[in-house]
Amino acid sequence: MNKEKKIVFIFVIIAVLLVAGFMVLWQFSTANLYTSKGNSYKDNPRVITKDIEMIDSNGEAKRLMDLRGKVWLISHVFTRCPGQCAGVCVVLDEIRQELKEEENLHLVSVTLDPDHDSPSHLKEFSQKHGFDSKGWWFLTGQATELNDYMMQVFSLSAQEKEESERVNPDDLFAHKPMVALVDHELKIRGWFNPFDKSSSKALRQQLLLSLNESKS
Repeated sequence: MNKEKKIVFIFVIIAVLLVAGFMVLWQFSTANLYTSKGNSYKDNPRVITKDIEMIDSNGEAKRLMDLRGKVWLISHVFTRCPGQCAGVCVVLDEIRQELKEEENLHLVSVTLDPDHDSPSHLKEFSQKHGFDSKGWWFLTGQATELNDYMMQVFSLSAQEKEESERVNPDDLFAHKPMVALVDHELKIRGWFNPFDKSSSKALRQQLLLSLNESKS
């Protein structure tokens, strides 16, 4: 191997190690936040004080602060996701159907792919899967502002995948299937994995508790 090839090889190895190290750090940091049973309200009584304007699937401006008084579940989605995004929405829809008499319950799905997910794309997605409802917002906005907001306020993050990591052209992001529960006072009551049995049970328990508290 000549000198030039050795230098290129060394730079490639360094780049691979940096990317791998970043991904491990990202996984470790989120693992500390999200446990299998959900991170509880008592452990982290975070109150939402920051808001930005988003656009819903009807092209109307929405602000999450307007949901004060409601109990809501918020999660990520993107319409061309080849994996678990639609599955998270299916679980949310099951919860919605179970609690269809609860007027204080609201659902929020925020795209992590704003450059692609226009209001019309979100509308098509929600109607296709039977999620279209006035009590369920599908939201988009300016990409950097929206993704920064979701990370800073809700600790819901996504990492764009390297091309070599993608199973198909639409497999763009690595993200955890997490749902945050927000009560009527805009306090985050916990983070939950809807695909984990114990976490899903904890989500439903905390949700019912929050709904009861919102009526008192």
